[in-house]
Amino acid sequence: MVKILGIDPGSHRLGYSVLQKDKSVIRVLTYGTIEVPSGTKSPVNLIAIRRQLDAILDEYRPDLASVEELFFAKNRTTAAKVYEARGVVLLTLGEHNIPVVEPTASQIKKGTTGSGIADKKDIKAALKLLLGLENLTGHDDSWDAIASAYVGFAMSGSFKKK
Repeated sequence: MVKILGIDPGSHRLGYSVLQKDKSVIRVLTYGTIEVPSGTKSPVNLIAIRRQLDAILDEYRPDLASVEELFFAKNRTTAAKVYEARGVVLLTLGEHNIPVVEPTASQIKKGTTGSGIADKKDIKAALKLLLGLENLTGHDDSWDAIASAYVGFAMSGSFKKK
């Protein structure tokens, strides 16, 4: 049995999920968002992200993590803030000795829907089918985190729990 943490990075709202794989059966243990009030300045937002992530790690004790790689073409200010938060996530995972895979958005879309250009609605529909989820509620950031974790299992290949 292997547990994976999926993370969809953001500066004030990060999606997270924990999936468990037992042989070929994958199930969602939890998902949601780590949220900091909009406008909260660094480093206060980063400390809040770290504390909430620590609590998730302590409760679920994942064996590995899948953190979406970032790609920004336009807004450098937004990109810098998201990269700061992503850095805190990677640091926290490193401190917990959790190996990380880093799928791109395109890999996540293709790995869940079969198309590298799928939209949020397509990903949500695919996750419902792939994981047998009746209701997928909350922010799309959390759905993206589920998709990241799902693809992370495939990317981790021969990962064996210690």
